[in-house]
Parts: sequence; C-alpha cells; structure tokens
Amino acid sequence: MRNVPPSRYALLMTLSSCLSAAGVCLTTSALAADPATTLVVDASTRVVQSDSGDDLATLQNIFQDANAPQDGSGGGATDPRRGVISDIKMKRMRILQGDTYCDIDAKGNFGNRPFPDASGNYPAVVAGDCNLLKWQIDWALVSGLSPHVAVASTLPVTFALKYGAAETWPKQSLGGGATPLDLYKSYANQLVRYIAQTAFGGGASSVTIEVSNELDIAESGPQNFPSSTVPWSLLPLGPWGRYLWWIDPASYQLNQWPGNDASPTSNPTWYPYVDDFRRVDRGIAPMQKIFGDAIQALNNDANFRAQYPGKTVAFAGPAFSGSSLQWINYWTPAVRYTLEEWFLDEMLNPAVTDPSTGKVAPYNTSLDYFSFHYYGDFRNGMTSVSPSDPNYNLARQPTTLKNLTDRIRTKLAALGHPETKLFVSEWGPSADLSGDINYSHKGAAWAAAFLTEAVADHISMGSYLVVDDATGDASGARGLASLLYKDSSGNYFPKPPANVFKMFSMMTGARRAVTLPTATPYLGAFASTDANSAGVLVFNYNYDYSFTDTPQTFSVELDNLPFNGVVTVQRYLVDANTSNLAAYLSQPGQPDPRLQQVEQFTAQVIGGQLTLPARTLGLGVTLWRVVS
Repeated sequence: MRNVPPSRYALLMTLSSCLSAAGVCLTTSALAADPATTLVVDASTRVVQSDSGDDLATLQNIFQDANAPQDGSGGGATDPRRGVISDIKMKRMRILQGDTYCDIDAKGNFGNRPFPDASGNYPAVVAGDCNLLKWQIDWALVSGLSPHVAVASTLPVTFALKYGAAETWPKQSLGGGATPLDLYKSYANQLVRYIAQTAFGGGASSVTIEVSNELDIAESGPQNFPSSTVPWSLLPLGPWGRYLWWIDPASYQLNQWPGNDASPTSNPTWYPYVDDFRRVDRGIAPMQKIFGDAIQALNNDANFRAQYPGKTVAFAGPAFSGSSLQWINYWTPAVRYTLEEWFLDEMLNPAVTDPSTGKVAPYNTSLDYFSFHYYGDFRNGMTSVSPSDPNYNLARQPTTLKNLTDRIRTKLAALGHPETKLFVSEWGPSADLSGDINYSHKGAAWAAAFLTEAVADHISMGSYLVVDDATGDASGARGLASLLYKDSSGNYFPKPPANVFKMFSMMTGARRAVTLPTATPYLGAFASTDANSAGVLVFNYNYDYSFTDTPQTFSVELDNLPFNGVVTVQRYLVDANTSNLAAYLSQPGQPDPRLQQVEQFTAQVIGGQLTLPARTLGLGVTLWRVVS
C-alpha cells in the first residue's frame, strides 16, 4: 500500500474503530467513492458567487423578509407567528399600503386621515401619528424586525379631493408661487422622516423604503366593462383607489379600451408597451424622484445622523412584476428596452431623452436597490403567450431569472452604477393560488433551487410574499405563497418552503464547493462548514416546473473537514410525506407538517473525512447537519 497517501492509509487502517448507527458502519474512505452516486463536499474550498462575499448570509437574506401583519395581534412574545420569525431568523417586515391613510392638510401638517363616515365624507387630518402605518411598524419592532415599507401606491385624500391627478398639479396654484406638487413633496419628506423616526426610535437597525408596487401591470384594463347604461370607469382617486393616480386620464387615456388595440399610442396600457414608456416617464419616475430626494435629504441631515448614528434609510424601487420582459424578442422589430431598463435610464442617465417628447429628461436620483418580483419557472421562464404561439419560446426565454438579472446588471454597469444591488422584494413558487405548489413539497424543492440560483445571479436581498395566509381555507388562501397556514381554528402551521428556510437557517460558516454525482441529474446542493460543524442541503428538482417526482439515490462524502473525532449527524427532510402541509391536510394520519428530523446517529471523522450512508430523496429537500 506504499502508493496510498499517508492520510488515506491511516483511514484504511482505522476502519475497525468507526462507530455505527443502525448496524451500518460509517467509513470515511474516499477510495471507494463512486462519482456517479456520491456527492462530494470539499471543506477546504470556499465558494463565492455573491456580491457580499458571503454566499450563505446572502442566501439567508433573500428569505428573511415577508409581508405582515395579515390578521391583527400586536406581534408580541405570545404571537403564534413568532416561531417562524425565530426559526428563519427574519430581519425585516415588508409593509404594503401601510401609508394608505397617511395625509397632509393644506397647511402642511402631516398626520392621519380618519376613515370616512357613512356618507363617504372624510374628517379632517389629525396631525401626528399615521395610525395604520404606526401599528404595522410597531408590529415589526416588537417582533425584532426592521421595517421595509412600500409607499405611494395610492393618493392621499387631500390630493384626491382637492387637486386630482398629479399631471395636473404643476398647473394649479396654492398661492405664493406654491403648487400641489410642492405640497406633495412636503408630504413625501414628512412621511419618510416619520417612518425613519418611528422605526429608529423603536430600536430598528435599518429602514428600507420602496417605491412602489407592480405599477408596470397596474390597471391594464378598465374597472368596469361597458354596457348600454355603464361606460368605461376607473377606480376613484384616494385610499385603496387608482394606482396610476398621477396620470391625467384626459391626456393619458388611462384604461380607455377603444375596441381596437392596434396602436399603443391610443391605449398606453395596452401590452406590451411597445415604444410607449409614458407609464414610466410620466408617472413612476417622478414619484421615484420625489421619494429619492426625500430619503437623500434625510440621510444628509446632520441633526438626524447625530440623533441616530450609524443608521440610514435605504431606497429601493420600482418593484416591477417583470411582465414586459416577454416582449423583448417577440415582436419584429424587437423591443428596444424593457420597462425596467427604461426606468433605470430615467433614474440614472443624465442625458436620457424622453421618446414621447424628444427632450432630455433625466431625474438624476440615487437608488440603493433595484427591486423586482419573481414567481414561477425561474430556469425556463414564464409567459402569458400561448404555448401554441409560434413565438412562444421567444417570449419565454427573456423571462428567466438569469436573463432578468443579467440585463439589469448590464444596464446598471453601463450607467456607471454597478454598486446598486438587486432586491427580489416579492417572490414565491407560484402566484397562482389554485394549486398546491405553495404548500407542498413541490414548493419546497422549488424554493431551495430558486435560492441557489438567486445567489448565483447576484441577488443581494429578498422578501417572501407573506408571513401567513391570514384566513386559511375560509377564502381559499391556502394556496398563497406564505410561510404559515392558518386553519379554521386559528392554529398556524409552517408551509414546506418555510421548513426549507429553517434548514438553511441552521447552516453556519462559509459556503463550500460541492461536486454533484453524475448519475443524479435532478440533484442540487448547497454546503457550508465552520470550525465545529458542517451542513449539506440537497434538493431534488428537475427545473422544468413540472414537479416530476423522480427519486435519486446517492451518498454524501465530506473531505478536508477542519475537525476530527466523533460527531453527531442529524438529517432533516421535506418530501411528499414528511414536513409537508399538503400531506397533513390530505392524508388520514395527518403527519406533522413542522420540520422533521428523520434520523440521528454518531460517526467518526478521520483525517478530515466522513462518508455518510446512501439515502434516496424524492422531489423535496434534505439537510445533513454534522456537529463535532
């Protein structure tokens, strides 16, 4: 055996001293490893794909945020949702439309606009707190989370009642040269300051303000279809009203479907927005500019910095759904830009020309995070184009996660802003509530694969859709992309993606290199080690979004571990029958949907090596945790 390396010789000579579990002797010999069936982790090789340099922390940061609260309570120590917040080490809470009843009066006093009376009349603004928003921020703070607030989705009552759509504001006068636009800028400044002071005064370490939410797909059609007595109609301005509130319908022809949609200039909401960027340059970009300036002013305020040293407010936007991506290659000639790219030109290019006017129209504002949303088949893309359409694949390919992130990063670099980070501020296995993807092992496998892809695609931060589905089965919300299911008795149970997030949260240290077995094409993995432990998460997902359950049998070998001796090995599992809410809801035995540890045994690491016994994984996710 003179040609065997000394470390391997020592391994072979000490096989008799290995410990066993269930009668299986666990060896550490790499000589017998079959590359066709063995997943190999090299603990001496660090892997870095993320911009932060810490792939594990970045991956965790993509799921440590979600919309909440959904159904009352104060978020305190007895709140039943605190368990999942702790399990996945949540950092942020996304607050959507929390500013709906924030307002400012004609004298510039910021505060709360009370609910209307039975006749629909609104009481006067009450200066001070903004009640709905404060309740949500307080919920985040008592839960130990930093607020992530999406603002400016709907128009404050003062502006809806007195000034109308924002395109008309510069033409109106408030006296003394002031306009409603000036009053709105004051409102934005006070809202930003209120969010920051409420959060930081309550102990938050950071605040993220996002403008706005899926305005690329807002109001693509009329509110009501016409009849002999009912014309086209729009949602009213004001709380919970029209999303594209800054656009004057008389000039933008908002939601006017004239019967023939052949011309995008006659109907600017017509998909696919071919050469029509008015939705961005006459609405979205101005709001981003107003709030960007407000955030920058607050961060530059010396008194504010002195009061809250080391704390700043981050600025994100535009939170698009990505629907315009499918049209890049579909039309001939090809679309020049996506709305996302045009948005970045408006924000960051000092020489951009507005195609509707031919004039230079830059907004010159900052952007800490480019935010977007993603659901569905991230590897192959999703599209509303029919599969029978000959251009189906041309429409689908640009909508992959990698294509989206590559295009945005390329655009940011070309504009001289490679430092702007990518933020998937809403995501989940599916936006469709009708299937079981979001509450079964299908979504668990998808989520594990999505997270590893997101890190490779340089996404820095994320927010899962919601913490809980609030009404459970009462409204069919079971299929929502939420962390928790709420049953009719008010009990909460984790959904499988939340169990996967808990697995990732149990991992520590630095990401390590993984070589996948050649005979198991559906397997993916993520591994990490520190001085005293190792974690290997493996998922079985075939990447075609069909969720075919094809079991894969393999073993795991860990090489070059920084510790030796007896270790404890724990294995956790999410599959069709284990840690699976769908199984709990459908199977007679109601298997526990919480994350299950399916085995634990002792083993011995010799010369930094350990080989674990072969296991079979169907569609789903498993985690080995090795602790010295």
